[in-house]
Amino acid sequence: TNQVIFKTRELNEAAGESVAFEQALKDNFTIEEISSQSISSTISNEMRKDAIIAIVIASILMLIYIAVRFSDVRFGASAVIALIHDVMVVFAIYAIARLSVGNTFIACMLTIVGYSINATIIIFDRIRENLKVTDRREGIENIVNTSIAQTFTRTIYTSLTTFVMVLVVFIMGVSCLKEFTFTLMAGIVCGAYSSVCITGPLWFYLKKIGKKSEVLEK
Repeated sequence: TNQVIFKTRELNEAAGESVAFEQALKDNFTIEEISSQSISSTISNEMRKDAIIAIVIASILMLIYIAVRFSDVRFGASAVIALIHDVMVVFAIYAIARLSVGNTFIACMLTIVGYSINATIIIFDRIRENLKVTDRREGIENIVNTSIAQTFTRTIYTSLTTFVMVLVVFIMGVSCLKEFTFTLMAGIVCGAYSSVCITGPLWFYLKKIGKKSEVLEK
């Protein structure tokens, strides 16, 4: 079916603005069904607050799990910093595109966080494996570079296939899914970039800083 979304300022129901708007639509167009949703600034602020709380809780839990799983808190720290980067990019897209903070906002944010961390874990796991089998004299920098190169094709293929699927939903899906899929596509691109270009080098620099502090203490 053909669906059209009209976004307006908040209509005053007491003054009959919403009724008048619906009547104007019926008078000028052939409409089978009209549905309306009011998202006030209070509701938007609450949803934004809930999204931030959800992301913070998820990030802390992931930080703890990754630190324990990889026996190095720097893995978790670099992953969370990259996730913050992804979330801020999506926030910027919401602001630039002037998208309403609605029911899909929290779901979109958590989906992007969950998808981005998946590619990061793959790279970290390869770094950990290469640290075990590679001569340390080659340098950790080379080990990180090799690990990213070994997982690069997998990351691109996974991100590309997912992006294509979401793009098809964006083009052919119903209008209520377009905001979600649009921001999700941006999150997939940003997540692939941050996993490849940010997490590995960031872990390396945190490792380097940690070694310098250990030397200074000795």
